[in-house]
Amino acid sequence: MYKSCLKILIFYCPVLLAAYFPSSAQKIETGPAISSLPGDYFKIGTDTGRMRFLVRAISDSLDEGQLNHILDWSRIGLVIAEKNNAETMKGIFLFDIGKAFAYKYLKYDSAIFYYKKVIPFFPDKMKKYNVYTVREIMDRYADMGNKDSSFSYLDKLKALIDTMPLTSAKRITLSQNIANVYKNFGMYKTAIRYFQTAINGNREKKNFRSLGLALANLGELYNEINDNEKAIQYSKEALVFLTDVNMPYMQTAGNIGGYYSDQMKFDSALVYLKKSEEVAIKINDFETRLANQNRLAGIYIAQKNFSGAKLLLDRNLLALSTTDDRWNLCKTLLNYANLDAALQNYAQSKAYLQRVLLISGQNEFKALTVTAFQQLSSVCSKLGDYRTAFDYHTQYVNLRDSIADEKTKSELADLEISYKTQQKEQEILLLKKDNDIKNLQLANNKRSVILYLVALVFTAALFSVLFYQRAQRNKVETKKIKAELENQVLRLQMNPHFIFNSLNSIENFMMQNEKRLASDYLTKFSKLIRSILDSSLNEWIPVSKDMEALQWYVDLQQLRLNNKFSYHTDIDGQLLQGDYKVPSMLIQPFVENAIEHGVAHSEKSNLKLTVTVSLENDYIIYTIEDNGIGRQRAAEYNRQNKPYHKSVGVAITTERVNIFNKEQKSNVQTTDLYDIENKPAGTRVTVKIKLQ
Repeated sequence: MYKSCLKILIFYCPVLLAAYFPSSAQKIETGPAISSLPGDYFKIGTDTGRMRFLVRAISDSLDEGQLNHILDWSRIGLVIAEKNNAETMKGIFLFDIGKAFAYKYLKYDSAIFYYKKVIPFFPDKMKKYNVYTVREIMDRYADMGNKDSSFSYLDKLKALIDTMPLTSAKRITLSQNIANVYKNFGMYKTAIRYFQTAINGNREKKNFRSLGLALANLGELYNEINDNEKAIQYSKEALVFLTDVNMPYMQTAGNIGGYYSDQMKFDSALVYLKKSEEVAIKINDFETRLANQNRLAGIYIAQKNFSGAKLLLDRNLLALSTTDDRWNLCKTLLNYANLDAALQNYAQSKAYLQRVLLISGQNEFKALTVTAFQQLSSVCSKLGDYRTAFDYHTQYVNLRDSIADEKTKSELADLEISYKTQQKEQEILLLKKDNDIKNLQLANNKRSVILYLVALVFTAALFSVLFYQRAQRNKVETKKIKAELENQVLRLQMNPHFIFNSLNSIENFMMQNEKRLASDYLTKFSKLIRSILDSSLNEWIPVSKDMEALQWYVDLQQLRLNNKFSYHTDIDGQLLQGDYKVPSMLIQPFVENAIEHGVAHSEKSNLKLTVTVSLENDYIIYTIEDNGIGRQRAAEYNRQNKPYHKSVGVAITTERVNIFNKEQKSNVQTTDLYDIENKPAGTRVTVKIKLQ
């Protein structure tokens, strides 16, 4: 929604830890105003007392959203601290100066300059002002759109919170700050995960004000991804916890009004806009009142109350003439354009839209620029100026596609983080199981010793029998757990083998501006990743689901190789209808070998890959056959082009099959195929899996 709304909600999280609060920007005052200080300040006789008074006064002013004198008071405090060589107080006042530039004047580069001066005064990374300063720098870089610098400080915070207890108040609050940065750069899945961490932590700690802020931010995120139902759900829940916090309550109520308005539920929208307006009048928040008036004007236009809409917009435009609030100015002008278009005053509507285009372009309001281009195309068409309408439509499509490309890149980065997080969680799970095995072995050893000592009291024969039986049971149990663990390790090793190749292919399509192929590839890749992640914790999955995932994998390879080969499957109908299960992605390495070593290097025009699945007695039989160059020529190619490459996928999978079958003999058979002239004509691999 509105940038000002985001900034206020994002900023208010630290209030619970540092007692700070934002306000709208005004003109910067030129020097320290001693006369603005409270009268009690002049009754204090020592510099130490004055500095402490200033720290409290600044904190109270921030808490009340009164930022008019923060810069002056902080500078006065800094002068006193420098005079007395009070190093800690220097850092605190520099931090407050940064706050003033960030939240009163919106001068983020100046804020960062002062924040970076704070860190040397608080070198301990776990100290409050060090943590808050790193967070502020991360947020300000995000406000400036500097992703690399913002993520540099974000990584510092992520490394820091990993060392904190799960219920730590700092960890909960910083999780929300990190979520907001991910949201700012369109990485919504990762942002949702961190928001949920903050929400769950605040619920457990019964920190209801912070819980309300996290829910409100999550509501805004869902609105950004056009899920207004969830946006309303989380925002309304947030409102319950924000009744005593004026500005976040006001902003969230206004947002809900906007969400309902987008759904054309105007009665509900008016209820929440009224709630927001009541608080805005109470605390005299000019910017929020402008935003609410724009929302209300949009509702009036939709209801054909044109005179009421014009009255609101005229009032807004007059108020905006004394400010530099370009965002609300653009929103007001867009409403004017919509109003004139509804009244068929297309020439006037065009003039308003061209003004929006100029202002939004100067301020990099891409979303508003896209809207202006789209509406200008429509208005020019109504005026009969089809050439200009076509030009505006072209600019609209180009900018829309550019934004879509940025969104795709963010989704890819989001997917990569999600995958790495999943992989890390699986590694932790495996380590935990390994530790359980060791603990079980220690417990078994301890029990064995006790049994041995007890048995010595009785007869030697009785000791031998009891110890043997218990040792056998423990051995079987331990072997079963280890086999399960080995299977999970092998499954985990299989997943990354082709995932990163797919990511590289998507990147290549994007670099070559093949948007449709990149989109198609990304869709199939997402389905494949989702299938892998869903089944990664299951030892066995249905045959149909496994073959479906294999189909997605082959589709990706066909796209990557420009459909160089055809793919055919022949699956026994009984396997698809019955309750037959197999280890997930079991034959994928053999299919990958057939493509990468057999098909990819062949110059034939009728290349084929066939997978047959049949049921024979107590086994499921897989047959993977290709008509590529054969193993001998593939080995020669690898010796010449990949002399140091060593593939372990097939060897691991063969061992995996033997473990699942609980047999020592090999259940994988490879056959070289030859044509009538006895020349290599492909490869056939047969894999047998025992029914469970």
